[in-house]
Amino acid sequence: MDVNGLNDCFASTLDANPNVRRMAELQLSEASKVQGFISACLDIVLSQPNVSVQLAAAVYLKNKVLKHWNLSSLGPGFILEEEKPAFRERIIPAVISCAPQVRQHLVSTLSRIISFDYPDSWPTFLDHTVQLLQSQDAQHIFAGVICLNELSKTYKWKNHESRLAFDQVIEVAFPLALQIAGTILNETSDNTGEMMHMIMKSYRSAINIELSPRLQDQSALVPWGTLLLQVVAKDISLDSLPDDDEERELVPWFKAKKWAYRNLNKIFMKYGDPNALTDSMQEYKAFSKAFVTNFAPEILKAYLHQIQLWVEGRLWLSRPTLNSILEYFEECVKTKITWDILKQHVESLVSHVVFPLLCITDDDLDLFENEPVEYIHKRIDFFDDSPTPDIAATNFLVTLAEKRRKASFNIILSFVNSVVVEQRSHIDDMKYARQKEGALRMIGSLSHIILGKKSPVADMMESFFVTYIFPDFQSQFGFLRVRACELLNRFSDIDFKDQQNVTFIYDNITNCLNDKYLPVQVEAALALQPLVRHESIRARLSTDIRAMMEKLMELTKKIDMDSLLGVMEEFVDLFSEQLTPFAVQLAEELRDQFLRMLGEIIDKQNVNPENLDSGEYGSLIDDFADDKSMAALGILNTLGTLLLSLDSSPDVVAQIDHAIYPVISAVLEHDQTEMFGDVFELIDSSSFCLKRITPSMWNLFGLLHRVFKTSGMDYFDELLPSLENYILYGAEQMKSNSDYVRALIDIVNTVFTNDDRLGAIDRTDACRLIQTMLLNLKGYMDEYIPYLISLSLGRLSENSDSLKNKSYYVSLLEIIINCLYYNTALTLRILEEQGQTGQFFNLWFSKIDGLTRVHDKKLSIMAIINIITLPDEHIPASIKPGFLQLVQGLVQLLKSLPAAIKKREELSTEFNGDDSYYYQGMQNLNTGDWDDENEEDEDEAETDPQTSEYLEFLEKEANRLESKTRYQYDDELDDDGLEEEPLYESPLDNINVFIISKDAFMALQQDPTRSEILAKQLSKEENDIIKSTIEQAYNDEQQAPVQA
Repeated sequence: MDVNGLNDCFASTLDANPNVRRMAELQLSEASKVQGFISACLDIVLSQPNVSVQLAAAVYLKNKVLKHWNLSSLGPGFILEEEKPAFRERIIPAVISCAPQVRQHLVSTLSRIISFDYPDSWPTFLDHTVQLLQSQDAQHIFAGVICLNELSKTYKWKNHESRLAFDQVIEVAFPLALQIAGTILNETSDNTGEMMHMIMKSYRSAINIELSPRLQDQSALVPWGTLLLQVVAKDISLDSLPDDDEERELVPWFKAKKWAYRNLNKIFMKYGDPNALTDSMQEYKAFSKAFVTNFAPEILKAYLHQIQLWVEGRLWLSRPTLNSILEYFEECVKTKITWDILKQHVESLVSHVVFPLLCITDDDLDLFENEPVEYIHKRIDFFDDSPTPDIAATNFLVTLAEKRRKASFNIILSFVNSVVVEQRSHIDDMKYARQKEGALRMIGSLSHIILGKKSPVADMMESFFVTYIFPDFQSQFGFLRVRACELLNRFSDIDFKDQQNVTFIYDNITNCLNDKYLPVQVEAALALQPLVRHESIRARLSTDIRAMMEKLMELTKKIDMDSLLGVMEEFVDLFSEQLTPFAVQLAEELRDQFLRMLGEIIDKQNVNPENLDSGEYGSLIDDFADDKSMAALGILNTLGTLLLSLDSSPDVVAQIDHAIYPVISAVLEHDQTEMFGDVFELIDSSSFCLKRITPSMWNLFGLLHRVFKTSGMDYFDELLPSLENYILYGAEQMKSNSDYVRALIDIVNTVFTNDDRLGAIDRTDACRLIQTMLLNLKGYMDEYIPYLISLSLGRLSENSDSLKNKSYYVSLLEIIINCLYYNTALTLRILEEQGQTGQFFNLWFSKIDGLTRVHDKKLSIMAIINIITLPDEHIPASIKPGFLQLVQGLVQLLKSLPAAIKKREELSTEFNGDDSYYYQGMQNLNTGDWDDENEEDEDEAETDPQTSEYLEFLEKEANRLESKTRYQYDDELDDDGLEEEPLYESPLDNINVFIISKDAFMALQQDPTRSEILAKQLSKEENDIIKSTIEQAYNDEQQAPVQA
C-alpha cells in the first residue's frame, strides 16, 4: 500500500474544490479494497503532522473497521484475517500516542475489534489492559482505563454464559481500577475527571444486567460503594467552569458524578430492594436484604445532604444528577426502611425541591415567546419517561401521593392551596404567576388521585376551578392560559353541577383555539377531546364541527403532533354525519399533509451514513420514530376512521378512496415498513365499506404483491384482510384475469417456503387465504388443486412442533376439505392419483370433534354432502366401504351445529358492544382509588402487589413470546377448541346447511343402496338427529329460501 499516495488522498478530501474532493473520495474507495489499507491509515494517523489529515484518516479507518471487521466472506472491503493480528497489536499504542482530537475515533475502532475478537481471537487483550493499569506512566494508565471501559461495554448487555469471560476481568482489572480511582479522587484536572468518568461507566457496564458474586461480596461492595459515595460528595469548584448549564454538564468530573449516582441507583433499584425482585431475580434475595438494611439508608442520607446544599444555593447539581436523586427518593417511598428516613423530609422536599423544579423556567419562557413549537415539545407533547428533573419530580410526587397518602397528600394540597391563594393578591406579578403555574402542574399530575373512587376532595374541585382556574383564561400570562386548558383536560371527568360552568368552559376553550400563542391553541385543542363526554359540549361541537376541524387542520400544519390527530380522529368518529358534506375535502387535506410529512421523513432517511460520524448516524436512526413519524401515522389512523365512519355513504367513500391512493402507493413504493399495517388497513376499510374494489385499489394490487415479496413479508398478518377483500369483492375481476390468482398463489407459496421469516401463524393465515379463494372463485382454481392438496398433506405429514398449534393443523386440513367442496370429483381423483385418499380421510375424521367453529362444521357438512351425493362412478372404490362413516360424520356435525351457532351469536353480541370486562380490568389498575383496603400500613414493610404482579406478568409474557419466536406457534391456541371469529365473512354464511342436508337425505332415500344404510345401519339416535334436521329445514324454508 502506497502510504504517501494515500496521505495525498486524505489531504485532497479537505480541498475547497468539490471536484478534487470527489476524485479523492473515489480513489479512497478503491484503495480501501486493497490489502494493507487499515495499517496504512494508522500510519498516517500516527505520523502526519497535519491534525486535520490525521482526523480524516482516523474517521475513514473507523468506518472501515465498523463495517468490515467481522465480514465472514470475501467481498469488497473485506479485511483479511492475516492483517488483523498486527493491527490489533498497533491499535493500543496508537490510542496512547495519538492526538486528543483523534483518540475518540481510534477508541471506537478499538471497541469494535474487542466486541468481535475478545477473548477468542485476542486473548491477550486483558493482559495488555492490566499492564497499562499497573504502569507508573499517566498516559499509559489513562489508556488502560480506556481499554477497561471499552472491554466492559462489550459485556454491558450480556448475561449468564455469554459473560463468563468477563468474570476474570472483574477479578483482575476492577481492583486496579478501584485503586486508581482512589488515587485521583482528590484531583481536579479534566484528565483525572475523564478517568474517573470511565471507571464509573466500566462499573455500570459490569452491573447493568447481572451483579456478579464477586461484586456482591462485601470485600468489593464496600470499597466500590464508598468510592461512589465519595464521588457523589466531591466538592467541585465552579470558579473556572462555564456558566451555561449544558456546557457545565460536559465537564468530566460532573460526568463522573452523574454516573456515580446512576450506579448507586442501579444497585438499589435492580438488586438491592427486596420488594422489586421478580421470580428470576431471587438469587439476589439475601443480597437485597443486606443492602436495603445497611447501604440504602446511607445512600439516602448522602442524597438528602446533597439536595439540602442545592436548596441552600451552596451546591450546583446537573440535571442528570437531580434526576437520579429524585428517582432514588421515589424508590425509597416504597420501602419501609428508607421511608422511615424520608418521611421526615416530605414537606421540605415538596416545597423546596419538587415545586421549584416544576415551575416554568426562564428558558421555558423564552421558548414560549420565541420558539413555541419547541416549547410544545418540551412542556406539552413529551414522553412521561423522559429523564429530566421535572419529570422525575412529578413521578416522585405522584408516588408519594399514591403510596404514602396519609403522610403526604394533605401536605401537598395545603402547599398548592397556599400558592394559588397568594397569587390572587398579585394577579399581574410575573413571579407569582410562575409560582401558580408550577403549583397547578403539581395538582394536575395528581388528578387521577383527586378524582379517584371515594376521594374526599373530588366534590371540591368544581369550586376550585371556578375560583382559581377560570380566571386564568383572562390572564395576561399566556402560560397560565395553557395550564388552565391542560387542567380542564386532566379533570375532564368532573361532573359539573352548574351547567353555566360547562358553558363557560366551552366558550373559553374555543376562544383559546384562536389565542395569539400556539401552545395555548394546542392545549385547548387537546382539552376538547375528553370534554366531549359532556352532552352540552357535544351538542355545541356538532354545530361547530366544520370550523373546528379546519382549525385542527391548521394546527397540524404548524406542528406535527400525533395527539392533535387523535383529537381529529375522535371527532371524525363522533360527528361523521355532520362531516359527511366536506369529508372528501378533509381527506384531501389530510393526504396532502401526510405526503409533505412523508417527503421529509424520506429525506431524513436518505442521508448518506458515509457523511456522518457513527454516533450521529446512530442518533439519527434512534430518533426516527419522532414526532413527524408519529404524526404521519396519526393521519393514517384518522383517514381509516373517516372511511369507516362513512360506510353508509358509499359515494363519498369512493371519492375518498381515490383521494388516498397516492398515500398508499407512496408508503409502499418508498418501503415505509412502519406504516405498512396502517395502509393495509386503509385498503381493507375502503373495500369493506364499498363492498367492491375500485380502479384505484386494483392499481395497487401488483404493488402489494411486489412489496410482499420483499419488505412486506413480515406484515402478512396485516395484509391478509386486504387480500381477502380483493377476492370477496373483486371476484369477477379475479376470474377474468388469471394473473391476479397466480399472484395470490405465489404469495401462498412464499409463506409456506420461507422458513427464515415466516412460521405457523403466518401459514395459518395463508390457509385462510386459500380458503377464501376456493370459496369465492368457483371454477377458476382447478389448475391449482393438485398443488394445494400436495401442500396440505406434505405439511400435515411433517414431524413439526408447529402442528401442535391446533389452528394451524385444522387450517391445513381444511385446505383439502375446501377442495372437496370446491370440486368434489376433481379432488377425489387427484387424491387417488397421489395415493393419499385413505390417509386424508383418516386424518379428517379423527379430528372431526375438534371442528368446533360454525364455519368449520358447515364446510365439512357441505364437503361430505357433496361426496355422498356423487354418482357411484365418481366415488373412488377406496372410500365406498366408508360410506357409513361419512354419513355418521355428517350426522355428528349436524348434531353439534346448533350449539355452535348459539355460541357464535353470543360472542357476536359481546363483540359488538360489551367492553365492560376490559374496562373493569383497566379500572382495577387505577391507583387513585381511596378504598380503605388499599391504604398502606405506615408501620409495616410492604410489597406493592400490583407492581409485583405486573412485573411477573411482563417476565412471563417475555418468556412466552421468546418461545413463540423459537417454535413459531402460540401455545394459547393449543386448546380443546378454536376461537370463533364473529367478523369473518364467507359464502357459507348464506347457506342453510339444514336445508341442504334435508335435500341430501331425501336424495339418498331415492337410492336403494344408500337408503338401506340410512334405514338399517344408523343408530336410533342418529336417525333421530336426521329427523330433527329435516324438521329444522322445513321450519327454515318457511322463513327464507335456501341460497346454494
